[in-house]
Amino acid sequence: VKYLYILSGLYRCRLGDVVEVAGFHNGTPKLNFICRRKLILTVNIDKNTERDLQIVVEKGSQLLNKAKAELVDFTSYADVSNQPGCYVIFWEIKGEAEDKVLEACCREMDAAFVDHGYVVARKTSSIGPLMLCIVERGTFKKILDYFVENGAGLGQFKTPRCTNNPVLLKILSECTIQTFRSTAYI
Repeated sequence: VKYLYILSGLYRCRLGDVVEVAGFHNGTPKLNFICRRKLILTVNIDKNTERDLQIVVEKGSQLLNKAKAELVDFTSYADVSNQPGCYVIFWEIKGEAEDKVLEACCREMDAAFVDHGYVVARKTSSIGPLMLCIVERGTFKKILDYFVENGAGLGQFKTPRCTNNPVLLKILSECTIQTFRSTAYI
């Protein structure tokens, strides 16, 4: 296990973590931690980090908040089981939101990704429209329970923002009550 000193603290680095060289000090590179490799959404030539996803979800959830509903939790995955592949974002919401609001949230998130590879791939249809799946209340509690039952510490658990865990995807799929496809780039 390697450690990386960053201005905001000491981070444990894993093989495959994404870092950037921010400069040099006496020939030693100054590194900034970007993200864990498994926390990157990618279908084609696109590369969106957990931070990119967080920004996109915040933009989409602003529309949700205006409709007097609230985002409880979310996660995502890159679905490449069909061609073209697409991003799937799962939301658990509190309150009620009309379909037209959720459709607007989906469209807003799809259009908010700024990664050049994603934008080009969406415009040329080599990445399919973003899919927003609304899951029933309590879904993320089920996910927490699954991880705790399999050895994760209750206080240490953090919902994965990007996943390809088949058990997690099965829970999310079984709990999906509504699905919306983006109309951005049409």
